[in-house]
Amino acid sequence: MDERLQNAAMEGNVDALYSVLAEDPYVLERIDKVPFVTTPLHTAAREGKIHFAKEILNLKPSFAWKRDHLGRSPLHLALEGKHLQEGLSPRDSDLEEKYQELVTWLIKHDSEVVRVKAKGMVTPLHYAAQLDDESSVADFLYVCPLSIEELTVKSETVVHVAVKNGSLKAFKVLLGWLRRFNKEEILKWKDEEGNNPLHTAVSADQPEMVKLLIGYLKVNINNSKGLTALDIFYLRQCQGLVDAAVGNILLAAKAKTASQLHLPSLRDSKKTLLVEYFSGGLACSEKILKRFSLGYRRVDEVPLEVRNVLLVVAILIATATYQAALSPPGGYWQDDGNLQPAANNTGISNTTSTIFNTEQHAAGEMILQSSGQLSFLTFNSLAFFTSVCFITTLVAGLPFYRIILAMTSWMEFSYFSSILETIDYSGSFSQGLLFFYFLLVSVLATYYIPTFLARQHSKLTRHGRRKNLRLGSFEQPKMGNQL
Repeated sequence: MDERLQNAAMEGNVDALYSVLAEDPYVLERIDKVPFVTTPLHTAAREGKIHFAKEILNLKPSFAWKRDHLGRSPLHLALEGKHLQEGLSPRDSDLEEKYQELVTWLIKHDSEVVRVKAKGMVTPLHYAAQLDDESSVADFLYVCPLSIEELTVKSETVVHVAVKNGSLKAFKVLLGWLRRFNKEEILKWKDEEGNNPLHTAVSADQPEMVKLLIGYLKVNINNSKGLTALDIFYLRQCQGLVDAAVGNILLAAKAKTASQLHLPSLRDSKKTLLVEYFSGGLACSEKILKRFSLGYRRVDEVPLEVRNVLLVVAILIATATYQAALSPPGGYWQDDGNLQPAANNTGISNTTSTIFNTEQHAAGEMILQSSGQLSFLTFNSLAFFTSVCFITTLVAGLPFYRIILAMTSWMEFSYFSSILETIDYSGSFSQGLLFFYFLLVSVLATYYIPTFLARQHSKLTRHGRRKNLRLGSFEQPKMGNQL
């Protein structure tokens, strides 16, 4: 890189920057072509020269994504500079504020830079957690929620990093964010040694973190070596590396050793379970779903446009069939039928004839009670329950999916109740009983099928190696917001 440009970045001299550009307009272009390079933005970020950094970022937005020989982005260096200013004399507090302003400016420019990975695949979020910089952790999670899912080269989440480095303030921010946004599942993710954050907290002698994590994780889960949290405590205690307070917390939570639980090696058990799962035959329910081309097909693999069309069609069918059940052909009786005689007097004849109503019925029941009406209700119900099942399958995995599933279930039971209330097959008890069981099985099937598919995919994810790789991508995020 041009030495004059480097000196200008170190001094924060904007005028010198434009003087160099006047002499050599392509100097920034040449820097941008180098894959790994210390750009003027890196230097300005490290030195806390915010005005120079803003100027260079305005001229070359792609510099925010460039990485130096250690893979560090300007955001990594700004965090490092901010950390170095902590604990210095009050006169240096202004410089610390400048570093914080620079961090804020960089993530405001492009929030995805929070996911850029340096050496060890450490993102700025990992680095902020390592430094116990709770304000930066909160800011990064706010602008880029997906950054919580990134993993280091050791498959560690940002929670692992905070726990391992004793960053209690950052840990509390992370735990609160996970709780607030229903992402507690990330706490169950394990590193390359099979340790979840609880195992790591015990090993790192962090009693307060252990106490907090016990509320979210099962205390007797073992790692890839077959050790529970209590096993790790005893091993570390023998080495004089943990305090007895950690053991007291674990014992109060009814923690046990692997030998007390008779747990096999997790690595062997996972391998055995996965081999047995794939080697075994299909269950009856799996065969039925495979016949209807459901199988393990992921709904999120269907293009969004196709899903939208299918949802519209399914909703239209569900609406039409639900209304048809409430307004069947022939309608409903408006009064109760009886066998009382009725006199029919006419002015033409002096004779009185007695007419009997031979039809027994109750107000609100369907007028037509023939086999044709039963066929109508059967096929109408099939269309209704199938469309509802299709809707719940298509929305699987979306926010508030469980609420949607509950609402559709309540709608199905209301449909079920309305049919039973208005139909009368007392004349043919066997047909009525069969129709009742048909409706009940349909209601249960529409709830079971989407739930079964979600559970099967979860089982494959849990047993396979995709769990940590599912969201913790090893790829760099795509560069965005380029001008």
